[in-house]
Amino acid sequence: MKKSVYIRPAVVSDAPEIEAVRLYTWKTTYLGLMPEEMLDQRIADIEKRTEITRQKIADGQPFFAAEYDGQIVGMAVCTPSRNPDYPGDGEIQAIYILKAFQGLGIGRKLFDFCCEYLRGCGHTEMIVNCLDGNPSAAFYEKMGGQVVGKRQDPLGDTVINEIIFRFAI
Repeated sequence: MKKSVYIRPAVVSDAPEIEAVRLYTWKTTYLGLMPEEMLDQRIADIEKRTEITRQKIADGQPFFAAEYDGQIVGMAVCTPSRNPDYPGDGEIQAIYILKAFQGLGIGRKLFDFCCEYLRGCGHTEMIVNCLDGNPSAAFYEKMGGQVVGKRQDPLGDTVINEIIFRFAI
């Protein structure tokens, strides 16, 4: 029997699973692109990060959960753009899918769900910041994203380089 993927708005009780997905995906995707100590510290801080996510969901920040056979295997969060160069755009801040579930179309479903949400908020364009070297850049290109710039983002004691993709939605 084919298992189904279900995308839904996250609820406060999803915070631990959402953070587990986020942190595991950071570790499996960004190893070699970011300092390993930073990735390990994020994992060590999972309780604090879970509480932050729980509060953001409670405050109404749009987090979305991707369920596969009833288990959360992916997550996304989108908001109005944080980039002052794109003040009227929406932004997908994160799309993460556990490695074992990548390639099943879950990323596309989360992406489409975020686009629909942002359109409903009145946005006609959106941006995504993608870590330079992240293999997911090919996904964003496939989804129609145009590279419109690069940016540096301070993250702890490190500065990371990101590619800015822009989409008509």
